[in-house]
Order: sequence, then C-alpha cells, then structure tokens
Amino acid sequence: MFFYDVNDWDFIQVLGALPSAPAITRAHLLGGFGVIVDSDDATAWWQALTRDRGEEGAAKAVAQLIINSGGARVLSLIKAEAAGRRVVPRADDSKLARLLFDESQEESLVDQETLKLIVCEYYAETHVPRDNEDDELPEPDDEFEPEDAEEDEDAGEDGPSIFDLFSGKPRASAQGGAQWTLERVQHPAKGFLTVPDRWKEKDLEDFLWSEWETIDFGFDRPIYLVGRQKSLSEGTSDRVDLLAKGRSGEHIAIELKIVEARRGDYTQLTSYMGNMQSSGVPADKVRGVLVAPGFSKKVLNSAAIEPRITLLRFNKGP
Repeated sequence: MFFYDVNDWDFIQVLGALPSAPAITRAHLLGGFGVIVDSDDATAWWQALTRDRGEEGAAKAVAQLIINSGGARVLSLIKAEAAGRRVVPRADDSKLARLLFDESQEESLVDQETLKLIVCEYYAETHVPRDNEDDELPEPDDEFEPEDAEEDEDAGEDGPSIFDLFSGKPRASAQGGAQWTLERVQHPAKGFLTVPDRWKEKDLEDFLWSEWETIDFGFDRPIYLVGRQKSLSEGTSDRVDLLAKGRSGEHIAIELKIVEARRGDYTQLTSYMGNMQSSGVPADKVRGVLVAPGFSKKVLNSAAIEPRITLLRFNKGP
C-alpha cells in the first residue's frame, strides 16, 4: 500500500483510546510484536513501537491492534469504510470509533483522514475472507454477545473474582519418580511425554487434568492444578485451558496446543496474563505456560525475553 505521512500525535491518541485495560494492551504489544513496555502511557507505547520497527511499521502495528482489540463496532466501521461504503458514526460510539470516523473530532487530531486511511487500507490489504463469510457486508451494528457463550457455573451475580478462580482444591504436579515428563524448552529435561497423533486438544486437556499428579512440568517445585476452562474476564467467550498455582502465590495460566504453537497462541496466553494482572494479581505473581509439540521462531524469540512465560514441549507419535 502507498504509505502516508505518519503523525505521532494521532497514533498516540488512538492507542490511548483502545478499550482494553493498559496491562492487556502491553501484553498484546509483547506477544504480538515482541515489544516490551513497562508503562501504561500510550506515548511510551508508540515510542517503543517506532524504535523497534520505524514509523511505518509502528503505524501498521497500531492498525492491527485497532482491528484486533477495538471491538466489534469499530471493526464493522472499518470493514464498511474499506469497502467504500458511507460510514455514519453514532453519538454513543466509543472514543476510538469517533477518533477514526467522527468529523467533529478532527480538531483533536492533526490529520484524521490520513489516520483513517492508514487503518482501513491496512485492513483491506491484510484481511483474508473466511469461506463462511458473507459477500455482502452487514450494516455496522452494535457489539454483540456470542449466542453460544456459556455462563461460568461458578459465577455469582457479578461473576467470580480472579482469586475465586484460583481457590479450587489444589492438586500437586509430580517431581521425582514422575510417570511422564514435559520438556521445558528453556531448560530441557531428560524425557518427553508422547501423545497419539490422532489426539485433539480436548484429549490433551483431559489427559493432563486426570494425570496431573503423575506429570513433572520441569519446575523446581510442584505446581498445583486448581481449575480448567475458566473465563478470566467479562465480555469474552475466551476460556483459559488450565489454571494452577505455585507455592509462593504464583497464579499460572496454561494454554494447550496440539499442533505447533504460533504467535497468535502466544498472544492469547499473554492476554490471559494481562487479564489476571488487571484483576488484581501482582505482576510478579503472574505466570503463563504454553504447552505444545513445537514452537514457531517468533514464539521462541518472544519467550526468550519474558521470564514469566514457560514453554513446555511434548512428543506426538503413533
């Protein structure tokens, strides 16, 4: 695509208008783009992105964040604009939607039209239609809740707190004399757990759940299984595969993959970690574990600079 002049101020404004909590945005910056920031300030995020990939690359990264994290309403507006349809913002639209599409916000930006063009053209270039996607775009509509999203059985009227989710009866993982071992990629262990090629992720999850006490996860001390398929935040149907705790109060989100883990899987894990931190778990007590038969280079590079994330590998066989 022809790239326009990038104005720092405008991109800082839309970064600050993302609906996700700052901790979650920082997790996306790390998991999706390998950019580490320890500040909740949007200016620091933009500066870190431009240092890492230049202005053009930073602008594309922000466009990707908007598409992925801006919400269903913002995405529908971007789709309509990219398709050449007339977009009419509403008074109740989010700040992000209004910054991009409401002409009354022009005075708060240096060049609203260029900002909008960059985001919408990036979407048009990178969007791959799904087989079941309608050829005709629907009218931009309100955000919606998935019809098949299940309510958490343990949730009260306002839903469980993050600490409630970790309050289940703990089950310790094995240490010496374990029946199976998962290889810790950063510090390889002696042996591997091998699972059948035909297994799906649900089979792997069921196995780990039932055999937890017989598996060595490669840590110095046991970790304690406390839950499975738990939602860590409201407004999403995403559920973490397994939850565990460490002896020193660590809260551990475990993401399972039956095929090679790629950047999107790593990003999902960091999102869970951001959920825990934004829900009150201290940053130094948040941990993530990604379990897979292999890891892409981008996942390995990202995990190499994030000590709170552990990669665990197993084998697949007949």
